Amino acid sequence: MSTRVSLSMDKDWSFHPGDVKEPLQMTHSYIYNTSKAGACPGVPQEDFDAREWETVNLPHDWAVRQPFSEASAANWGYKSGGKAWYRKVFAIPEKYRDKELTIEFEGVATHAVVYFNGSVIHRNFSAYTPFQIDISDRAHFGSRPNVLAVFVDADVWEGWWYEGAGIYRHVWLNIKNPIHIPQYGLSIRMEETSENTWKVNLFTNVCNQTDKDTEVRISTTLVDPDQELEVNINNEGVICEAGEESQVETEFTIEDPKVWDIEEPNIYEVITKVFVEDELVDSDRTVCGFRTIAMDPEKGFLLNGRPVKLFGTCNHQDFGGIGVAVPDSLHEYRIERLKAMGSNAYRCAHGLPHKELLDACDKMGMLVIDENRNFETSEEGLEQLRTMVLRDRNHPSVIMYSIFNEEPLQGTEEGRRMAHTMREEIRALDDTRFVTGAMHGGIDLEESAVDSLDVCGINYQTEQYDSFHKKHPDMPVFASESTSSFSVRSCYEDNEETHMISSYDEHAADWGRTVRQTWKDIMARDFMAGAFMWTGFDYLGEPTPYTWPSVSSYFGMMDTCGYAKDAFYMAKAIFSGKPVCHVLPHWNHRGKEGQIIRVMSHTNCEEAELIVNRKSYGRKKIDLFEQAEWQVPYQPGYIELIGYRDGIKAAHDVKITTGEPVRLKIVPWHRGMYNDGRDAMPVNIYAVDEKGRGVPDASFEIDINVEGGVILGTCNGDPTCHEDFGSGHRSLFNGRCQAVVQAEEGASQMVISAVAPEVEFGSLMIPLSTRKTEPFVESIRQQYLTGWKMTAELYEEKPDVNMHVDEFDMNTWMDVQVDEKAGTPAIFEDQEGKYGIYRIRTHIPDRINGRLPVLHFESVWGQCSVYVNGELRAETSNEWPGPLDVDMQEKDTGTAEIRVLVKSLNFHAGLHSMVVFR
Repeated sequence: MSTRVSLSMDKDWSFHPGDVKEPLQMTHSYIYNTSKAGACPGVPQEDFDAREWETVNLPHDWAVRQPFSEASAANWGYKSGGKAWYRKVFAIPEKYRDKELTIEFEGVATHAVVYFNGSVIHRNFSAYTPFQIDISDRAHFGSRPNVLAVFVDADVWEGWWYEGAGIYRHVWLNIKNPIHIPQYGLSIRMEETSENTWKVNLFTNVCNQTDKDTEVRISTTLVDPDQELEVNINNEGVICEAGEESQVETEFTIEDPKVWDIEEPNIYEVITKVFVEDELVDSDRTVCGFRTIAMDPEKGFLLNGRPVKLFGTCNHQDFGGIGVAVPDSLHEYRIERLKAMGSNAYRCAHGLPHKELLDACDKMGMLVIDENRNFETSEEGLEQLRTMVLRDRNHPSVIMYSIFNEEPLQGTEEGRRMAHTMREEIRALDDTRFVTGAMHGGIDLEESAVDSLDVCGINYQTEQYDSFHKKHPDMPVFASESTSSFSVRSCYEDNEETHMISSYDEHAADWGRTVRQTWKDIMARDFMAGAFMWTGFDYLGEPTPYTWPSVSSYFGMMDTCGYAKDAFYMAKAIFSGKPVCHVLPHWNHRGKEGQIIRVMSHTNCEEAELIVNRKSYGRKKIDLFEQAEWQVPYQPGYIELIGYRDGIKAAHDVKITTGEPVRLKIVPWHRGMYNDGRDAMPVNIYAVDEKGRGVPDASFEIDINVEGGVILGTCNGDPTCHEDFGSGHRSLFNGRCQAVVQAEEGASQMVISAVAPEVEFGSLMIPLSTRKTEPFVESIRQQYLTGWKMTAELYEEKPDVNMHVDEFDMNTWMDVQVDEKAGTPAIFEDQEGKYGIYRIRTHIPDRINGRLPVLHFESVWGQCSVYVNGELRAETSNEWPGPLDVDMQEKDTGTAEIRVLVKSLNFHAGLHSMVVFR
């Protein structure tokens, strides 16, 4: 037996925006036949012709490419959702016939109906929750294709922000032996029993899909962060009952492991193998980290025994230019940017994140509040909750599960009961993490959802911090959502007409606070475990305080590209123990010579001095939450902010007046990429002057081109920009823009260029490296004719092939599968000299590759005559199986009936193999 195989299904899907309406027929035969298993008409059928559809790769978000329209909802960034079809036709090798076969969707936005081989096999109701479908009993093997079709309705929403549209996360075909570890079947519990000594309990679920009780043996290997073997344990044999799922516990002790921490995120890997009679039948792996977490009502959050203030941000999942179909590597880019700000905590607002995001948080030392989307205790709601916990419970980065955000029922007795139900569901699967919820009201009531939480999250409501702590002295509390300040990158003057907001950390929503006010409130209270600012990054949709033509938010510490706003440095000054010194604004104020410019510090130094063109404007003591300001008459040159600690220069920042832009500079996130067709990265493009300095007020249009790769999306961080995200034509906003690029599979290098009138073009060569590619499922692009019927009885004399078939006759014709390996034969045996008729009603395409189609019979046996709409088109006579091609005519295209009269010449006859249009 081979072990499990996971095949990527991301490549080469056929995509059609909008619904595909099957013509409604009211006949008895149509209604009767389409009421059967595998008979959903239209797109899910093998004979549906999707060759003219667009070919796309996953992850895919069709909404982000839609034009901005004021008629669409502001919440969704004025992008339309709509409906669409995805379709993939593929073969499954014969060697997988007796395996468990599942298709795993990691995320589809928003509601989806999944069809497999003509039947509805799943309906999904959450864009954020992965789901898996067992196709073992419906799969075709060998030459007969399988049809996977997904109808997506993105007019249905779950959130009030941009949610995207389509199959926006990965899809997998998983093949396992009948005895295997099921999805999410590994869970780990670690406990520090004494100093540097840890007890580890690994729970392995084993599914036995055979009809015999079977003894299995579990082997467990623990690999440390340096890829060295730490533990290797073999369990004694355990009997797994037939048709049941059993759990095997492995317990061991490890001395002095490398601890997972935000500064040193040491990740261990657990590899679990299942043996039957010393034969390996399955293997699975997961990650873990040795760390302790605690919530203290007076000290806040404790990591590995020490208090750690949660310097957090809330974030939606979309990224500039590409929507929610985020390539795996960009999750690391986003976490890297947040870590550079000094942030140590991430709240997944407001739904289950990409699993690759949690991988990045594990790897890079970012604490996570994992959040489900729907506050519901229906079976559907609880299943979504259970999926979150089962999928994510081994990630060391995850410290809390959030079960709701700002729910109307939060302050009611009903909400308390619901929260209790959900908390108990979580505890049954993972009692090592805390359950929280984000309250924006009702926390002062006698009965509310707070009573069912481990930790209370408060959204805004700063005035409630002290009163809540006084009323609930034994309950830990943190600011689950805070700040909601407004700013635009490199903007220093408010302009309501153009929807620009200055970056002096002075504008916030009515319900929010500035960055400085937020952290002044939090840092003054040890019992507040921390806060999560709204937001780390700007996001598409929910434009506030402005609407059209604004299309994205103004809340972020960074814009939609991940470019730092000034608030980024204010937060860094608060979060960091190291000296931070940042001065604003930039020093390009053309035409304002002599006018007073407001200069402000963002520093955590004790004192700061401002130097303007070699002249000191004074040294001031710094209050971290007040900062310092100077009024300076503008003259070109430079400004320098010098920060002092203990009277000694500790940090400084300089802004210089630049020249006019003379060329474009391209700066990639990394110096190299992989050429596996999956790796992607952001590339930043700047306007620079003759000395190579970025020009912060440059604004003009450029064209970006890529050779050896593709542009996945472009963006510039301007909340009012309506340019096409999918185009290489993009304007610089305050000196810069960004392209997300992906290398072509197998290419040796990628060349990125940017051009604009009146400036020198920029060019950059990125070397491409090869790495092992994910094995994938290839797509088949042929129109197969299935749904054949054959006369139930054979004829001694030649019958009328065009005989009338009564509309209600369901018995004199039988359904057959035209496949030599099919369970229902389409040939008749030992009937020499007898006749049979095959018929099918199908759609004949107008053109295939610019010409009329050919009806190709892979293998016919006997004397055969082919009729199309009652007219003879071809004849052949084969004593043994052979091919037959039938040229279609112009008048044949569209809906047609094909009949084949077959006479047996020897012991076998009939349609022996597949029939296709090509």
